[in-house]
Amino acid sequence: MTVQRRFLAPIAACVLLVAAGCARGTQSTESASPEPSAAASVAAAASVAPEAAATPLVAGATSAPTGPTPTPTPVPNLLSWESGTIVRSYPAALTDDPQRVAEHSFTAPTGAMPTETFVFELPTQVQFTSFSAALPVTASGGTAASVAFAVAADGANGSFQNVGTITGDTSDQTKTLTANVKGRWVRVSSSGAPFEDVAAAGTLPKLPSGASPAGIFVELDDSPFKAGAFLNQPTAASPWYQRIATVDSGMSGARCFDGHVGDPYPGTFDGRVWSFTDGASTLQAVVNDETSLIVVNRGNAPLYLARVDKKPKYCLPITTGSGPHHVLVLDDASIHGLWPIEDTALPGYTYTRIYAPMLDRSMLAGQDMAILNGMCDPTPYMSKPQTDALLQWVQAGHKLLIYDADMCQKSAYAFLPYPFTTSNPGAKGASGDRLIVVESDALGTTDAHDAHFFDPAKFINNGSNQLGDANVVTTQDSHWCGHLFGTNANNDNGFMQMYAPYGQGIIIYDGFDHDDGGNPGYQRVRTLEFQLPVPAGMPCTAPVAGAFIVEPSDEGTFTTGKAQTLPFKMETLASLGWKGHVTISTVGPFKTDVTPSSFDLAGTSQPMKLAVSVPASAQAGVYTINVTGNDGQGHTAQASITLTAIAALKKKITKHERIRVYGIHFDVDSAHIQPQSEKVVKQIADLMKANPTVRFQVEGHTDSDGGAVYNLGLSQRRAQSVVNDLVTRYGIARSRMVPKGFGLTEPVKPNTTAANKALNRRVELLAL
Repeated sequence: MTVQRRFLAPIAACVLLVAAGCARGTQSTESASPEPSAAASVAAAASVAPEAAATPLVAGATSAPTGPTPTPTPVPNLLSWESGTIVRSYPAALTDDPQRVAEHSFTAPTGAMPTETFVFELPTQVQFTSFSAALPVTASGGTAASVAFAVAADGANGSFQNVGTITGDTSDQTKTLTANVKGRWVRVSSSGAPFEDVAAAGTLPKLPSGASPAGIFVELDDSPFKAGAFLNQPTAASPWYQRIATVDSGMSGARCFDGHVGDPYPGTFDGRVWSFTDGASTLQAVVNDETSLIVVNRGNAPLYLARVDKKPKYCLPITTGSGPHHVLVLDDASIHGLWPIEDTALPGYTYTRIYAPMLDRSMLAGQDMAILNGMCDPTPYMSKPQTDALLQWVQAGHKLLIYDADMCQKSAYAFLPYPFTTSNPGAKGASGDRLIVVESDALGTTDAHDAHFFDPAKFINNGSNQLGDANVVTTQDSHWCGHLFGTNANNDNGFMQMYAPYGQGIIIYDGFDHDDGGNPGYQRVRTLEFQLPVPAGMPCTAPVAGAFIVEPSDEGTFTTGKAQTLPFKMETLASLGWKGHVTISTVGPFKTDVTPSSFDLAGTSQPMKLAVSVPASAQAGVYTINVTGNDGQGHTAQASITLTAIAALKKKITKHERIRVYGIHFDVDSAHIQPQSEKVVKQIADLMKANPTVRFQVEGHTDSDGGAVYNLGLSQRRAQSVVNDLVTRYGIARSRMVPKGFGLTEPVKPNTTAANKALNRRVELLAL
């Protein structure tokens, strides 16, 4: 359903039809909301008052301190709707628009020379400095028109204090009455010919401390007046509502009702003034002290928002699923379907979906990860304080997933610490035959023994796929690390999935088409994204910023004592159509032949075969061969082959002796021991059986990837896994072993190269 903009309705038509009330657009009757309830009580919402915006909305104004310190009024006339003032009562027989009476002359409804009374209600108590009126010129010998002003602090029917009277004369100049009074309600009594306009001057203080405009409001009729009074509820059968959210100096509105959501209005809040964008326009609104009414200045006419108790469906978060892992989904106005949320297909997850402009800090509390779903560019939806709060939450140790695919003609994520753009083919229903795991990590590895194994063939060869509709990253920021590489229907080849560590958290971009939700390969990608722990010890071996990529880094194991040749396969990928000549070289302890070792790329890829020659003299340990591509023009890319050489452990060990053990392989970012490691674990068991009186400290050590806190926990879990395996599989008494993780604190080499990092990833046995 197309959502029409509300704030910028044809104002000229409203002006011409004020006597009958300007016609309002309503929602489709298929999803219309019930009649609204009456306006809620004026009790202020129990949330923290927003801070003043850093940039004042009025020239010369400064950020207001905490408390109701007056700030300059944003408009010169405090009796105008532009100041948040409403006409609380007026002559019932008035045929003119009551809300425009302060700025325009009115037609006397009761005949010649009447006395007509209007009561204006300001958003707060004001210190008035003057009142003024423009009156008709008094004809020679005629009766002069006059306006009497009175002020009250206790209500529209309260005790009014007379301020004074302005009387017309033969001049046509506006006349001013100096005053020094406080009040909130102003009574204007017009005698004789109607005034041409009336005004009051003074200062509007900011909201009282603790008052917040956050909550649900209903949009009142374009002219919410009847029989001499202002109406606090609409007469339309299906009105729009707005959910107002505040974060620090930000304040955003989101139209909503029982059927769907509507336009977003992100902005800032200063004192009591809300400045926000409505499409290409910037508007302002004023909030009253009780935060029960917001008066929006649309230029030539106001819009009134009244707080209500009613809670329309789409003005609230929608929760599905159940489980201990909590996911916050920030939707655009379309609320796209998204696997596994629509199907609650992954057990253990609770999903909370909200329209993105409704985000506040309370909604982030208790969430494990957040998803930007189809936002394309969050700027029209969310204020900067809202996106700042989201990023602060990520930085503190959470996960942000970004999904857009064919939902967006163009993607722009300038709000991120590392902005990027994408190539968007759109909704073409295009398939693809190219998807490559560039880096083996917890988002997916090529190792079939690993719990994070991802097979691109299951995505590609599924009868149908829409990989051609996937978005490819086009901005090359060095903070982003690539994972899945492919080619879309625009013939752009590059990363379709990437990630960037941010503080203790992580940001993941996934450009795959959500129409592939039934594809097992797509579901596997999404599952691994959901299951990625935070903080995540991701290696970042393939920077997105590269002109080309050499991949994948690989591992191998061999037994010492004989000469052998170990085969490996790699590929060089041109990113985003890059063209050039690449030469491949290797550096390492063993002779390595690459075929071909020199070739041209023209936006394509080049497979390579590598043969590593291991001599019989190789000793037990870990060896790394670095494979580097170079175009001679300053562009390089690198991958590595890590080889673990296994030799039999000695049978006898002395007290306090330490043995360094390599060849125990774990799943990436996991303590799960892979099957090929059992040969080494059995050697440890044999050593302990040969020394039955010795107790051992089983130590886990890591490299520096992932940070100190993450690696300390990971190494402890891995040491415990080795102990558990020795107990359950080989019958070693648990009392003989003490697991202890050291993380990255005791490296054997500086963590400056891939080879050194490989040596630091180890298990050590200390005889106690």
